[in-house]
Amino acid sequence: MKTSIKKLTTNSRLIKEHLTKYKDTFQALKELINNSIQANSKVITIKFEYVDDLEVKGPIKSIQIIDDGEGVPFNEFDNRILEIGTTHKVKGQGIGRFSSLQIGQLMHIETVGYNKIEKKYSKTNFSIDTVDMENAQLENTDFKVDYEYLNGDNSTYYKVDIELLHHNKQGKIPKRNQISKEFLKENIHQAIFENYPFEIFNNKITFNVNGKDLQKNDFVINSPISKNVNYIDNKGVEHELNFYFYNVKSSLNKVKVFFQTDNAGLKSVSHQYTYSSDWYTPDLGTWFIYIESTLLNSDLFRNLDIESLGEKEVKNIKETIKNTINDFFKARNKRFDKFLNRLENDKYYPYNENEKPSSGSQEVLFKKVAYLLEDEHKLIQNDDKIRNFLYPLLDKAISNGNIEYIFDKVLKLSDESLEKFHNLLEKTDLEDVVQFASIVAEKTEFLEFLHELTYGELSKHLKERSQLHKIIEHQLWLFGENYNGTPKLWSDKKIGNILKELRNEYFNYEPNDVDDNLIKLDGDGLNNITDLFFFNEKITDSNVREIMVVELKSPKCSISKKELNQIDDYAFTLEQHSALPNEKVKYKLVLISSKLTKYAKSKIKSARQKYPDTPFLYDKKTEKNIEIYVLEWSELIEQNNRKLGYLSNKLNVKDKSVQDKFEKEYSELIDEKISAQLRLIKNVG
Repeated sequence: MKTSIKKLTTNSRLIKEHLTKYKDTFQALKELINNSIQANSKVITIKFEYVDDLEVKGPIKSIQIIDDGEGVPFNEFDNRILEIGTTHKVKGQGIGRFSSLQIGQLMHIETVGYNKIEKKYSKTNFSIDTVDMENAQLENTDFKVDYEYLNGDNSTYYKVDIELLHHNKQGKIPKRNQISKEFLKENIHQAIFENYPFEIFNNKITFNVNGKDLQKNDFVINSPISKNVNYIDNKGVEHELNFYFYNVKSSLNKVKVFFQTDNAGLKSVSHQYTYSSDWYTPDLGTWFIYIESTLLNSDLFRNLDIESLGEKEVKNIKETIKNTINDFFKARNKRFDKFLNRLENDKYYPYNENEKPSSGSQEVLFKKVAYLLEDEHKLIQNDDKIRNFLYPLLDKAISNGNIEYIFDKVLKLSDESLEKFHNLLEKTDLEDVVQFASIVAEKTEFLEFLHELTYGELSKHLKERSQLHKIIEHQLWLFGENYNGTPKLWSDKKIGNILKELRNEYFNYEPNDVDDNLIKLDGDGLNNITDLFFFNEKITDSNVREIMVVELKSPKCSISKKELNQIDDYAFTLEQHSALPNEKVKYKLVLISSKLTKYAKSKIKSARQKYPDTPFLYDKKTEKNIEIYVLEWSELIEQNNRKLGYLSNKLNVKDKSVQDKFEKEYSELIDEKISAQLRLIKNVG
C-alpha cells in the first residue's frame, strides 16, 4: 500500500465553526447515514461496541458505519473528502463526512471505489484526530492517505470507525458531545426507524444494527395510510401537503409528528414533536405521522423569517395540519366521541353553565382522564352512583395537583392505565396551568368573601368574627406573595410576649365619638366584635428575619388620628426596646380597618407621597428596621384583585398556549424567537 501526503483544502476557522456543531451526537450520526444513502447504498451496517467497563465512562466504546454504496476512488479522494467547502452554503457530501468528529476524537475512513478513468478499483485509508484541529494552521497540516489499486472486480464500500468517544473523557463534557439517548441499546432501533421509515417500509435500505436487520413488520402495524391535502398560501400558490400515518408497534401510546424535507435528494426528518389531537386517546395505540411538502423545505427549518413568510402563513399552515390530524383520529375514535356525548350530558359532570372550570385546560384534562377511568371501571356504562362523588373528587384532584395520588391510592388503576396517564401529560405543562388557574380562582373567590365580610351584606348580619385572624393567617398572600408558606410557629416566644404586651398597652380600648373613630353599625352583634391581632415570622432570601405584626381593627372602629398616633407610639417603643433584636431583623407593622377618617386619609396621602414605590407605606423608623403600613380593607382587596387580574390575563395566554400545544396548535414548531426571526431546530446538514 502506498502513502500520499495530503492537506485539507479549507481553513481552520471554517472547520471549527461548522464541522462539529450538530444539535447532538445522534444528528451527527444521521449525517453519516445520510451520506451513505446519497451514495446509493442498499445495506447500511452500524455496529456499536457496548461496554460495561469501569475504564469506559459511557455505554459505548466505539462506533462503526459501513455501507455498500459507491465508495470513493483514490483519484476523487481530494475533491470528495479533503475539500470541505467554502464559506458558502455546504450541502451533499462535504461537511457530513466529518460529523463523526463530534462523536469521537479519532475518525478512520476506509473505502473502496471505482476509478472510471483508469477502470480500476482502489482502496483508500485516511485518519484524522480532533487533537489536530486545535492547530490554528490546520490547512497547513500534512495528513497521510494510504492507498492501493486492486486487481479484478471488487465490491465498493465506505466504512467509518469512530473511536476515543468524547463522552468517555474525564471531566465535564459539552452537551453536544455527549452520547444521545437514541444510542442506547433499548432505543437505537426505534430511533433509526423514526428517522428513516420511508427507506425501511419500502425496502429501499436495509439497516443492520449490531447484527439485526430492521424489518418493517418490527415497527408498523399494517400499511401506512396516506392523505394528500391541498394548501393555498397567502400568495395564492397551491401546495400539496402529503401525510403518512404509521400505526407503530410501541407502548408509547402517543402521537409523534415528523416534518420531512428534501435534503440533497434525501427524505430527512427536519423537526419532530409529540402531539395530542382533540380526538386521540391512548387506546388507539402509537402513531407516527410524517408530513412532507415543497412548502416545508429545508430552508424553512434552518431559518424561518417572519417578515418573508408571515405569521398569518405560519398560523394557516398549523391550522391545516391540525385539522387534518384531528379529522384522521376523529374518524377512528367513534368510541371517544360517543363517550364525550354521554359524559357531558351526565348529571354528575362537574361543569355546566353555572359551574365553570378554572381554565379550559382543566376541562380538557378531565375529559381525557375520565375516558381512562371509563376504560378501567366502566363508570358511565354501569350507571354507578360512585360518579356522584368520584367526578367532583377527580376535578378537585386535578385542581390541586393530587391526581396521581388519587389514581394510585384511591382508584387502584393498573400499571398500564397509569402509564397511559403519564403519557397523557408528557411534554405538556397542562397540569401546572390547571393548578395555577385553580389557585387564581380560589384567591379571587376569597377576595369576594373578604369584601362581603368587611363591607357587604354579610357584615351587617355577622354575629361572630373572632376567627377572622385564623382565616387571615392562612391567607397571608394578601400582604405579599412572599408570605406564602411562611411558618406559623414562633421562633422566639420572648419576642412574641413583648409584642403582645405592647399591643395591649397601646390598642386595648373602645372607639368613641370623642376620638372620631366610632363607626355606626346596623348589625346588633357587630358592636361586640373586638379588634384582632396576630404576628408572623419568616426568613427572607437575604437571611433577614421579617416579623410582620397585623392589627385588624374591629368593624366598629375606623382609623383616626388616635390610631395613627398609637401605631407611631407602638413603633417608637419597638425601636427603643432593648430586649428586641436589631441585627438582621425587620419589623413590618400593618394597621388595617374598613374605613379611614378624613383626617387619617389626609395624613396618609401626604405620608405615602414620600414612598411612591412601596404601596401603603406610612412611615419608617431608623434605629431599627421598622416599616409602618396603614390602609383600608378596600385598598388591600383592590390591589390583590389587580394582581390577580394580571395573573388571569397571563393565565389566559398560558392556558391557550398549553391547550394549543396539548390538542390544537403546534407551538413546539417554534423553539426560540430572536428579533424578527424564528430559528427552528436544525437537523439537516
